[in-house]
Formats: sequence, C-alpha cells, structure tokens
Amino acid sequence: MVTRTCYLSPVVFFCIITLSLSLSTPFSPQLSHKMEIAGMVLCAAQTLFAALQCSEVKQVCSILGCKSQLNDLSGTVVRIKAALEDAEAKQELSKQDRLFIEELKDAVYDADDLFDEFVTLAERKKLSKGIKVRVLALFGKYGTAYKMAQGVKMIKKKLDAIASDTRFNFNIDPKPIRNRRLESCSYVYETDIIGREPDLEKIVGVLLDPIVQQNVSFLPIVGMGGLGKTALAQLVFNNARVKHAFPLMLWTCVADENQDSLDVKGVLGKILASANKGCMKNEGYTMDGLQSQLREQLAGKKYLLVLDDVWTENSEQWRILTKFLMGGQRGSWIVVTTRSKKTAGIVGDGPRHELQGLSKDNSWCLFKRVAFGSQHANPPEDLVELGQYIVARCADVPLAIRVVGSLLYEQEKHKWLSVQKLGLAKVKGSQDGIIPILKLSYYQLDSPLKCCFVYCAIFPKDFRIWKMKLIQLWIAQGYIQLDGCHLNMEDAAEEFFSILLQRCFFQDVVNDEYGDIVSFKIHDLIHDLAQEVAGKEICRVNTVNGDVDKKNRHLSVFNTGSSSLSFTKTHIRSFLSFDYKMDVSCVGALLANWKYLRALNLKSFQIKSLPGSIGELIHLRYLDLSYNEELEVLPGPITKLHNLQTLNLYWCSKLKELPKDLSKLVKLRVLDLRKCCTLSCMPRGMGKLTCLHTLNMFVVGDTRSNKELFSGLEDLKALRNLSGYLEINIPFMNTGANAGKKNGGREGDCLGNKIHLKDIHLKFSGKGRAEYDEAVMGELQPHPNLERFRVYCYRGVRMSGWPMEDNLATFLPNLVHMVFWCCPLLQYSGQLRLPLLKTLSVRDCPNLIAIMQCPALEDLTLLDFNKRLEVIPTRRIRSKEFEEATPSGIRASSSSYSYDVGLKVRIDNMGWLNSLPMNSFLGLATLVISRDREVESMGGAREVFRSCSSSLISLKFEGCSKLKSVVFGGLEHLTALEKLKITKCSNLSLLEEVEREDGMPWKPFHHPLRSLYLVSLPQLVQLPNWIQYLTSLETLQIWDCKGLESVPNWMSKLTSLKVLQLGCCSERLIERCQQSIGENWPHIQHIPEIEIYNH
Repeated sequence: MVTRTCYLSPVVFFCIITLSLSLSTPFSPQLSHKMEIAGMVLCAAQTLFAALQCSEVKQVCSILGCKSQLNDLSGTVVRIKAALEDAEAKQELSKQDRLFIEELKDAVYDADDLFDEFVTLAERKKLSKGIKVRVLALFGKYGTAYKMAQGVKMIKKKLDAIASDTRFNFNIDPKPIRNRRLESCSYVYETDIIGREPDLEKIVGVLLDPIVQQNVSFLPIVGMGGLGKTALAQLVFNNARVKHAFPLMLWTCVADENQDSLDVKGVLGKILASANKGCMKNEGYTMDGLQSQLREQLAGKKYLLVLDDVWTENSEQWRILTKFLMGGQRGSWIVVTTRSKKTAGIVGDGPRHELQGLSKDNSWCLFKRVAFGSQHANPPEDLVELGQYIVARCADVPLAIRVVGSLLYEQEKHKWLSVQKLGLAKVKGSQDGIIPILKLSYYQLDSPLKCCFVYCAIFPKDFRIWKMKLIQLWIAQGYIQLDGCHLNMEDAAEEFFSILLQRCFFQDVVNDEYGDIVSFKIHDLIHDLAQEVAGKEICRVNTVNGDVDKKNRHLSVFNTGSSSLSFTKTHIRSFLSFDYKMDVSCVGALLANWKYLRALNLKSFQIKSLPGSIGELIHLRYLDLSYNEELEVLPGPITKLHNLQTLNLYWCSKLKELPKDLSKLVKLRVLDLRKCCTLSCMPRGMGKLTCLHTLNMFVVGDTRSNKELFSGLEDLKALRNLSGYLEINIPFMNTGANAGKKNGGREGDCLGNKIHLKDIHLKFSGKGRAEYDEAVMGELQPHPNLERFRVYCYRGVRMSGWPMEDNLATFLPNLVHMVFWCCPLLQYSGQLRLPLLKTLSVRDCPNLIAIMQCPALEDLTLLDFNKRLEVIPTRRIRSKEFEEATPSGIRASSSSYSYDVGLKVRIDNMGWLNSLPMNSFLGLATLVISRDREVESMGGAREVFRSCSSSLISLKFEGCSKLKSVVFGGLEHLTALEKLKITKCSNLSLLEEVEREDGMPWKPFHHPLRSLYLVSLPQLVQLPNWIQYLTSLETLQIWDCKGLESVPNWMSKLTSLKVLQLGCCSERLIERCQQSIGENWPHIQHIPEIEIYNH
C-alpha cells in the first residue's frame, strides 16, 4: 500500500462519522436482467480506501479522538467495494437494483474526488511545525475544512437517500451467477467447418511425426474465444490418419474456467470416463483408485488425449495432473485448447499452434453459407455489399460470423442495415453468442485487471496503442496499487499488461530492436467487449459540443477539427484526443470546466502557449503535450500540479526551458523530453524529483553559468530510480579541466547508482576542449547493469577515470550495444573481450585503436576508422548432424554447419577485412561496402569471400568510385548470395569479360541470386550477359542508369523474374519498354509485374 500524507479537520471528521453510519442498511437485489454493472468504479473505491489508510490521516484522527470513526468509514468503503464486486459477478440485476448500483457508483466517484482534493491540498500546505499546529493552521473555520465538510455532507445526503430506500436490500452472495460454456464433445460435422485445412494439416503433421522421442508429448492450441479452437481439435480428433495412428482416442472437456485452481481429481475422472466410452464408473472412487484405474488404461498404449478448454495457470497442479498421464507408448500426444498463452507455456515448451482468424475469402464464404442458406451460391445483390461490411466487422472470428449470419438469416434488409449501423455487440439476440463467450475470459480477471482492460475502450478500434502510454494512464487512474510483490508501480503494470497479453486480450504486438514490446492492438470484438462492460463510463465521440453525459467518466475525441466547441462542467476523469485540434481559447474553457481530470491529452494541438489555469487541475496525474512544435515555454502554475505523474513533452522542438520550480512536482514519475532539441538547461533542484522513473533527456550545466554544471551533476546523481533510456547532453562551457569535480569530489558518482538504467547516450557538443570533456566523462561512469552505451562528438583523448583494457569488459559485463561516433581525438588502446556485445558501431574516430573480441557480434559498422583497429567476431557454429557447438576456428565449408545469427558488416575499407583471421567471417550474412575510395574489384578480398561463400546472403556496394568489377574474385565464390545491390559506383560498367579460374567463361548456372539492384551507374550502357544465367532471379531494379537505352533479347530467358522496375532512366529505354508497342516489350512481357517510372 502506498503511504499518502493528508490532514483532516474536526468538521470533516464529524461528517465522516455520519457518512460511515449512513450505509449501515443492507441491500439485496432481485435477479432478472443481464447487465455489466460495477465496471471501473471498483478501482475508484480502492483508491478511496487507500486515501483513508494513509498514516497521517490516522495520526490526526488519534489527536482529534476520531480514530474509531475513521475505521468505521474504511469498513463502509470495503462493504461498498464488496457490494459492487457482487453485483458485477451476478450480472443479472433488476432495473431498480441497477439504478441503486448506478447511484452508489456516483457516490463513490464523488467521494474519491473529494478526498483526493482534500489530501492534495493538505500535502501542498505542509508546515514545518508540529502536527497539532499544522491541523489548526490548515483547517480554519472558513477555509479548507469548511469546504471539505460541505462536500462530505453532500455525499452523506446522497448515500442516506440510497440507504433509506426500502426497495434495496443488498447482501453479499458467495455464489455469483455466471453463464458457463456448454460441455464440448469429440463429434464434429466437418462440412460446417470452413478454412481450417492448413491448420489441420499442420497439426496432423506434428502428431504423426515419426521422429518424436518422448513417450507423451504436448501440443497446445491457443487463441482468443470464438476462433474455433475446439472445432479444430475436433477435426484433428476425427481425421482418418490420426485415428489409424492412435489406437486409444480420448476426449475430455475440462472447462475449469479458473486460472488459479484445477480440479485434478475431476479431470482424471472425466478422462477415465472417456476411456470407458463415456461410462461414469468412477463415482465414489478415491483419488488413489482413480489414478490407478487410469494408469492401467493408458499403460503401454499409444494414445491421443484432447483436453478441451483448459484455463489453469497453476503450474504445480498441472504437473500433478500430467504425472498420471505419462504411461503411454512412445508417440502419444496430449492436445490442449486454451485461451491463455501462459497456460500454453505451462503445458509444455514444445510445439505450439497459435490459431488465427479466417482469411477474408473464407470469412465471406462462411457468412454466405449461414446467412443465405440454400441461396449462398447466388446471394441477393442488394445484400452482398451490406454483408461484406458486416463480415469485416466480425474481424475474421468464425463464431462471430456464425452468430451474426444466423441473426440475419431470412431477415429483411432493414435488419441488415440495423446490424451494419449498431455493430454486433449491440444487436438484440447476439448476446447469446460471441460476447458471452468472450466474457468468460473477462470474468477470470481480478478487479484491477478488469479496470485496466476496460479502460482500453477509450481508444478507437484498430488503433495501435503504445504500451508505455497505456501503463502511464493506468497508473494515473489509480488502477495500479502496490501489493508488496513489486518495487514500483511500473513493474506491477508491466505484469498486468503481460497477463492481458497472455490471455489474448491484446494482439499484434510490435517489438523494438531489443525485443521489448512497444505497441499492440486490440481485436475488434475484444474492443466491443470492453466497451460493453464500460457502458457509459467510457465515451468516444467525434467532437465536443454541449453537455457531456453525467455518467461519462472517460472521454476520447477523434476528428480533424470542429467548427463549434463548448465545455460545460463535468466530472470527466480522462480526455484523450486523436487527430483533434482546438485553439488556446477552447483549451482554456476545457481547463476551467473539467476540474476532475486525471488524464489530459493535448497532443498535436498546435498550441503556442498553455493557459495558466492548468495549475488548477489538482487531480491531474497525466499530461500529454507532445507534438506541440510551437510551444516555447510552460506556464509557471503548471508546478502546482502536485499529483502529476507523467509529463510528456515529446517533440516540443521549440521548448526553450522548463519551469524553474519544476522540483515541486514531487510525484513526477515520467518526464519525456525526447526531441526537445532547443532545451538548453535543466532547472535547479531536479534532484528532488526522486520518484522519477523515466527521464530520457538531461542537459548537464548551462552555457550561461559555469556554476550550473556542479548543481546539474548533483541533481543527476540524486535521481537514483531512473530506468530505461537516458540521453545526456553536455554543452560546451568555457571552464577549466576540473569543472566536473566539486570540491575534489569522487568521479563517476552521477550514473553509477542507477541500477535500472539500460541505455545511456552521451552527446557532447563537439566544440569543447579535451580536458573539459574528459572531466565530465569521468563523472559519468555507468552502473555495470548497462546494456547499451553510445558516445557522440566526444573531444577527449581518453575516457578519464574509466577502467582500461579488459577491465572495461569486467566493468560493463552486460554490454550488448556500443557506439562511438565522431570522437576524433579518442586514442584508447588495449585489448578487451566483450562476450555479450551484439552491435558495434565506430564512425569518424580516426585515432581509435583497440583489439576487441566480440564472440556474440551480429552487427558491425566501421566508417572512417583507424585501420589498426581490430574487431574479431570470433563466432561459434553449430553442427547440424550432431547439434554440438564447434569453434569457428575449424573450417566449415560443408553445408552440414549452420549459423544461429548471421553477421552483418558495413565498412568503408574492404581491404581491412584481409587483416582479420579468415575464420572470423564464418557466418557472415550481410556485407555492405560503403564509400570505399580504393576498391577496384572484389578480387581484393577473394579469401574473405571464399570463407563466407556458403553464408553470405546479401552484398551491397555504395559510393565506391573506383570499383570496376564485381564478378571476378567475388560472385563466382558466393554460392549462397540472394541479394546484390550496386549503387553510385561511377566507374562500374559491369561489362568486364568474366572468366573462371580455369579460363572458361563464367556462366552462373543455378546461382541463387534472387534480387539484383542497379542504381545510379552512369557507365552502365548495356546489361552484362552473365545476368541471363541467373535462373533464380525474381526482382530486377534498374534506377537512374541513363546510359542504358535498351534491354537485351535474352531477358525472356529469365523465367523466374517476377518484378522489373525501371525508374529515372533514359527516355529511349522507357519508350522501348512500353507495353505492347515498345520494341523491347516482347523480351519482358512474360514478367508479371513491370513498374516504369519516368521521374
């Protein structure tokens, strides 16, 4: 539980007493109508409860003799939360009871707003005197206490009205009512299943694989509800080849619907019943009797067991279950269908089948069959377009398509138009289909997870959501509470995200270059589910014009603009904009009326200044001002936002400075300053922002004052909790060599205490003196946990105070990415081995000399570097036959060796490659020779190309002005090359007479080259003859080769060619290749895709 500091007055506590007593009357609903009711207010109740638990509230209560009344109120909030949870679990409430719950929700939200304001004001007015004096000073008769007391009285009055209504008698029911899925069976009517043939063949292929070594193997089929996992398992179960291969076939519908617990005995009983042809002979059996009977049935038999609809995420209970199933013959399989990727991982680490939606064609085919029945071959024309739109809304989910198709079967056109307009989730009758199925997954979520999921309805459909933005919004709304299992809220939110992803609420993730998830999408039907559960609490509109429904708590707007905007007073907690613009006067009206905002997104509003009234939003936790490129300064009152946790200033490129009192934002967790390129300094006192978790840019010092360097470094040192990425800008200051040391202080303290920082980017001005840059660098030694390190424009000769040679590798043992750019004086010399380094880039560092052994290297860039620099990617290769690691020093010319990751090298001196051991290039997959002013032919590195002949897949030459030959000494050795690109090589004509080493002409029969790109080659006047022998060539691009005026007649021999692109070439060539009329057209007309660009 997070400790909050707040103060209460005697007047307020008098109201607390009456408030706690006003909810003592019990309530009990009559069940009759289905509706999601509690929604997101559960988390508001939780934050309200947290506000009542803070230590200073209890201390003040003790002083004023109100401690017992505070406990009563806390108990009341607990009962309210339990009542809301019970209402949500039941789902079915009468109209009167739903009205009661809605009123109760409003009261909880109002109470949460009131106490949040009260706590905030108290925290902002902390005094240095004793607590009794602070209480009296803060809560005068006509001050804060009076205002708060009136608010509490209003809430009390509302709750009294609810409590006094005798129609309500709400009791907590330990047996919530939930719709359960019907038990599945193994039978399937195969003609009903469309579009699953590829999935069926893939799974059958796995089950019948003869090289399986285990006695019993596991294959999970995983996907969101409604995709047809059970139907696919039924197809597999009834496949003739499968039946022939498995003498014993067992089907069990688990349908436990509980991630935390698995009824092992019950499942074993169902499996045994299946083995007995459905006969339940095991009633009354003990656990020992059950397992004994089942193991006897399975012993020595090759069996296939389908466990359908498994929910458990309890690995220990799963292990207990499966240990009784291990007695089968080698080749036995257990197929598990589940909605949870975590469950799939628990099932086993072997093969997994992740089921996707139907193809567009199969979706339409299924819909026609269900919606048009016997007319599906020739459906009515006026319904076809409507039907295709409706099918698209079903998002390729078979169950959704079946449900909506059955609803529309033999219906008039007006019904089709209604479905098109409203969507599936709101159509009467569809509630018995897809949405209840999806809700089964929703019901399994804990209350905070439910809130986190439902909040996603605020985003438009098919919107790509940035993960970190969503996490920041969750935290702002109070959905994330620390429970003792996590050190910070970000970690807890990451776990919530992972759970929702594993349970298929999220999909289509995009990872960054390091494998971390950065964004994702929500399936349209899952989005429908979130919106239905949210009800009116979340609203998405095209514009804001007039009153907002009082039930709306979270609002998003998506439109390119609006002619009229108006804002009236409301209790909106979130305002997010998507492609929506408003001027500063409208922003001012919004700020004046929407006082209860927790999250405000003003992204891309093109505002030049922000009204000072922003400081009045005392509840605000999240403020997004990104992409306001004209914004130059922030108003001073913004530092009054005591609760602000996230301030996003990304791409506010004209922002000159931050408010000088920024240190008042003591709860700030995220400060995004990326692309704030004109920001010249940081305000003093930044070190007070100890909650900062994300600060991605920090400017050390101030060009206007040498003294600021000292305070800047001290502030940076104090920010111990920074994580992730940090760019440090070091402007040039006219100061001495000891500028970075204050009073002879120790070096390296500023970053060494930041154990969670993974990526540091040191960006020097490039104008400083060597001694100044070295002094600052000495203060910036990172923690050993660092994974990515980049240095730009450093003017030092050495990295002062940093470990040298192999000590650096010991100092940074986790380094995977290292960049040195434009460090002209750096002369580090020594040997070091970086065992985990995957990416190394050295550019414009002509004096840097070192010997680097990088056995894990995957990407190497060396441009304008010292030729004495040695980078040895000592790689390890794997024997396919024996699956054993083999040192790369052993030659592996045979195809029996493979490489886990292909090495990519970009270099401006091809001759340098000859200086390294040839076994360094085993596994070289991509080679780029860039701006090499000396290379004339590939023969200069013949041995290098021979050593990587079976691994090099892509080769590119760019800007090599003396290059005259690419075949001799090169292409004839590269037997695995698939892509060749040659660009801006001014002397290359490609017309060299090519002979093999035995004197015969080179004709590359069966050469694997698939793509050839010829770009900006002024000497190219005709295509070389050897191209005609590239029998695998699929793509040929010729761009900006103005000397080429025709294509040869042997182009017709390139029968594999699928794409020909001609652009910015001579007018003569364009004319000759015109369709049907060009004289070269007969030579290229067989190519399926021909693209010709005149410019």
